[in-house]
Amino acid sequence: MTCIRHSIEPDAHFLPQCAAQILSFLNPASGPADLSAASLLLPNLKLAPALSDALRGAAGGPLLLPRIGTLSSLVEPWLAQHPVMPDARRQLILHSLLRRQNWLDEGMLWDVVAELTQLFDTLTEYAVKLPENEAELLDKLERGFTLKDSQPLNFEARLVNTLWRAEAEGELSRAAARLLAAADWVASLTDPLIVMLEAPPSAPLQALIEQAAARVQVLVLEPARTVAYGALAELLVRAWPAKHDAPPLRARMAGFNADQLEAARARLRLVEADSLEDLGAAVAQQVIDWLIEGRREIALIACDRLAARRARALLEREGVLVQDETGWKLVTTRVAAVVDAWLEVIASDAWHRALIDLLRAPLLFADLDPLARGQGADAVERVIRESSIASGLDRLRAEAVERQMPEALPLLDRLIEARAALRPSAAGTLADWLRRLHKSLDLLGALPHFNDDQAGLHWLEWLETRAAELTDPADGEEARERSFRFAAWRTWFNRQMDAELYRDESIASPVIMTHLAATRLRPFDAAIVIGADAEHLAPPAAPGWLTHAGVRRELGLPALELDRAQLREDLAGLLLASDATVIAWQSLRRDEALMPAAEVAVLEAALRLAVGSGIVDKAAPRASPASVDVELTAAAAPSAPPARVPTRVSASSLQTLINCPYRYFARYVLRLAELDELTEGMEKKDFGELLHRILREFHEQYRTLDGHSDAALLAALEAHTEAAFAGVVARNFQDHAWRLRWRARLADYIAWQREREKAGWRWQGGEIEASREHEISPGRVLTLQGRIDRVDNDAEGQQALLDYKSRAIKPLRDQVQDPDDVQLAFYALLTGQRVAEAAYVALDGDELAAAPLAEPEERAGSLQDLIDASFNAMLDGASMPAQGTAGACQYCEMRGLCRKEWVG
Repeated sequence: MTCIRHSIEPDAHFLPQCAAQILSFLNPASGPADLSAASLLLPNLKLAPALSDALRGAAGGPLLLPRIGTLSSLVEPWLAQHPVMPDARRQLILHSLLRRQNWLDEGMLWDVVAELTQLFDTLTEYAVKLPENEAELLDKLERGFTLKDSQPLNFEARLVNTLWRAEAEGELSRAAARLLAAADWVASLTDPLIVMLEAPPSAPLQALIEQAAARVQVLVLEPARTVAYGALAELLVRAWPAKHDAPPLRARMAGFNADQLEAARARLRLVEADSLEDLGAAVAQQVIDWLIEGRREIALIACDRLAARRARALLEREGVLVQDETGWKLVTTRVAAVVDAWLEVIASDAWHRALIDLLRAPLLFADLDPLARGQGADAVERVIRESSIASGLDRLRAEAVERQMPEALPLLDRLIEARAALRPSAAGTLADWLRRLHKSLDLLGALPHFNDDQAGLHWLEWLETRAAELTDPADGEEARERSFRFAAWRTWFNRQMDAELYRDESIASPVIMTHLAATRLRPFDAAIVIGADAEHLAPPAAPGWLTHAGVRRELGLPALELDRAQLREDLAGLLLASDATVIAWQSLRRDEALMPAAEVAVLEAALRLAVGSGIVDKAAPRASPASVDVELTAAAAPSAPPARVPTRVSASSLQTLINCPYRYFARYVLRLAELDELTEGMEKKDFGELLHRILREFHEQYRTLDGHSDAALLAALEAHTEAAFAGVVARNFQDHAWRLRWRARLADYIAWQREREKAGWRWQGGEIEASREHEISPGRVLTLQGRIDRVDNDAEGQQALLDYKSRAIKPLRDQVQDPDDVQLAFYALLTGQRVAEAAYVALDGDELAAAPLAEPEERAGSLQDLIDASFNAMLDGASMPAQGTAGACQYCEMRGLCRKEWVG
């Protein structure tokens, strides 16, 4: 038999030329062409529709097509005769062998397993036989590394040799089974075989072609840009010569005339952008321009996935959908995000941020009413923030019961039930863990949502397939050796999620996002390479195991330099097969220059030699969002509907009203106040509240200090301090610093209290909740409410109101003199009684002292008039303008709503 080879230029006419060669080779009889006896081996099934059309066109009439498929699809019937070990189970066995040998750290085992699997598959594909013993392998490794007496290489030799032989004794890997199936397929051939190549054949494929040619007639069709013609082809031959001994670039470009240059540049543009945003915008604009021109086969080559995603988002904003052939990592889908959030809740014992993220996920609790679910999630969040519980599902549930928040219980109960199904404290096999995960998600009501989501269906199918592959009834005692704790299983699971790809098949579009290798032999109206810098337009990174070129040579594996050569051929093929091509890259990142890829830099230099000037276009900076058409002339000044005017007021809400009426409107009328953030460490506010509790308990024990020694009082105050801080320090030892800070003031406080008692004041109560109905006008009643830190009386029955502050005395003296400060005057008004003294007490800083308010009765009366006027005005529909001072606005959470900063 014979093997005929034809080299065909890889341009837009490659497939029609292939069709003509196929018809000539098979020489069909007159009448309807019948090619059904032949087999046609394609490198990519995406070529099949276009090639079929080309064959029909070349035949000029009806046509019976040959059997068309890739090598994988053509050998599939014979693959069933060779039992294959699934890759997931194969990696598990390798992991078990490595763990049993105890050669490597547990944390790196899965990385080593992945690299070994890839190495073994490559060795199998190239029919490379490992040496008979470790010494022979070591000799090859040492020659590759040019080292002698290397202990690390002794270890590598022992590791590879042991695991390779252990794997060879078991079931066939898929790579080994495919070799056997391919041999069976070749042996079954009785009719002609046509092989279409997309690149020079690998050694295994070449061996297969030679074996087939010994049995049947074989036609090999291969692309070769050396036979291409035209100005662009001539430019590429000169810029990227196939020969290694080519003359220098300047000599190669000599004689490239102006007409050729103009014709080449009509099909090729080089574009650089200063930023990722500029690059994405330039790509999106170029695609839109091409669509307006009527181009309908447009390829986006996503070398830089981040820039490609940005361009895709901008296109979709303009209504241009993109068909993504490359797919996205499954881990980036919202389905995987929900699963990861659930596992993070388990791993962290329901750490509050992880739990809130999970409850906000949209793919849970499909059986619950959305409103009830939202109320439950809000209730759980309130329990977390109000109780300051940083983690612990059981603690949260108990707190929800104690605080009488029944809305939180259904969600917490479901989470606890799902946790029990996952059994995080019990070891299990990988298959066990997958089944437990499935059960826990079912209990969380996630599966109905997953079934309604394309990515969710893919994930469920993946889960079922992996669980089946990893389950073997014959494991017996070995199953215990292959059991994993939760953390180890999650490491494996995360690796699997990161490796799995998801493709959205629902979008059909003339704009296709793909990768460079997938463009081989495919014609396009236009193409744009996104991210042609040296970092992104580069051969795949070499694996981490046995990557040295010398080692690969010794093992009979192809050199890594072939990947660089193939990258250049792929890029050349894309340029030749596209009517117009743009090569774009980001030239700056964080003010550092990014160089174009080596091939692009050479092409740029070649064009510059021909043109004599710069030939790289600069992407226009992305336009900033259009400004509003109407200039704001005044800040927001809404009025509150009478029914929404608050009927209660506290010192803090009144202070908000005085500082900025609009902020009061947003917080208390619209009820947009933010929930307090849960802090895992103590803040100054928490420190102050703890001091309030300590001093109240101390004074309840010692209502007067008279008759007690300083030592006894100090010991009692220290005991109350230790009791109050015990739980805080147990949760976070760093808060011990706050305890030390307060303990340094204990003696000063006792001395200050003795001086106060000498002045005639006696402690009467602490942390007193108070409220009073106040009539602001006939028929209009407002409730004043607050909590007074401390109330003292003297022998004449006069009353003093004190407010503890964990601040220094100087800023408190400034605050109490501020006419807009209302807290002490409000407390005086709240009691409804005569107040002889109102003061802030500084518990921090260098001096423990009081900052009294001058004439508290007069200030309380003025404040009452202010309250009456303000709330009557609100009820009468007065506006509430945004008029806060710069200090009030600096930390205001409503500054994005009031528009004060945008007023012209």
